[in-house]
Amino acid sequence: MRVLIYTSSGGTAHDAAAEAIAQWLVQRSPEIEVRVEQVLERSSATYSRGVALYNWIQRHHPWLHQLYWRAMEWEDLVKPGTVLFGRKYLIQQLLEFRPDLLISTHPHTNRGHFALAKRVLGPQLRCITCCTELDGGFGFSRNWLCRHTDLFWALTDAVKAEVERRRPGLTTEVLGPLLYPAYHQVASEQASGVASRQEGLPLLVLATGSNGANNHLPLLERLVPFAGQIQVAALCGHRFSVQQQVDDWSARHPGLQVSALSYQGPAEMADLYRRAWAMVSRPGARTATEALFMACPLIFNHYGTTMPQELLAPRYFAARGLEHSIRRPEQLAALVAQWLEQPAEHAALCRTYQDHRLWSEPEQILKTLRP
Repeated sequence: MRVLIYTSSGGTAHDAAAEAIAQWLVQRSPEIEVRVEQVLERSSATYSRGVALYNWIQRHHPWLHQLYWRAMEWEDLVKPGTVLFGRKYLIQQLLEFRPDLLISTHPHTNRGHFALAKRVLGPQLRCITCCTELDGGFGFSRNWLCRHTDLFWALTDAVKAEVERRRPGLTTEVLGPLLYPAYHQVASEQASGVASRQEGLPLLVLATGSNGANNHLPLLERLVPFAGQIQVAALCGHRFSVQQQVDDWSARHPGLQVSALSYQGPAEMADLYRRAWAMVSRPGARTATEALFMACPLIFNHYGTTMPQELLAPRYFAARGLEHSIRRPEQLAALVAQWLEQPAEHAALCRTYQDHRLWSEPEQILKTLRP
């Protein structure tokens, strides 16, 4: 069996979902051949520039996504039942690999891409949309929905309801998230009581997406008064310049315990979620999903305004009494002070996270992928 997974590096969730699926398939069924393809970037210079623009906007001017997102909602107009940009590359790849199953983890690799794949390889090709969103409503891209999808894989009932409202009759299943195997292992240990949160100073994690979007230094400035009360881990991803900035800042403020961390693999990130008192992050789908899965309190950082697609996770959290958001650094300091002064409030929030924890059965998901 051959499995081809379409993804793109516009944001963190899509690549992470694709890589996790590939790891599980290879781990459980070594005979399956899996290929992960960042298809937008590799198939067309037009799409590649679009992805680069997406990531540049998120790093520097998130407010521009109010325009970019709306423009991309009509991207399928240039894919009338097929793909115009990168068509030759896609056909060559499909004929060379000849997958039995095509999975898409990105909204812009469904419409047109599935239609072209079925036209090239035949209607027997099974196409699955793995949607990385948590909720529906404004911000949920119309490009997730494609009539050539054989199965729409939803993470939550809220997404299933959105799909059924917009595209009645589309086969949809709530399978939950399939994260990296390390996450499932640590979550299982948490549930059995083997793993527990770190003792000592509460660990506050400042997250950054794969594209390096962050405002660590302004946040750290506001956390100086909590020296000796909390410790901070600042994730810097693959951007050495960000890590160097945090290290330099930490050297000037030795009172606050700060660790600048480069890219963390799945095992390291799962452990961070386990140990964290709270995590601060852009309201991206992947971090929100991981936080719910690991029952780690999440503080949404809306600096530089919020992209339409970043409204979905906070909406899902708010409906369950989980949502905490900041728009200015001083709001983080106020929330940290509140939780330190009233630990019972933070403990109650942790219990609410446990009540709404996302669960999934990897074996059941893999069985669905391998009919």
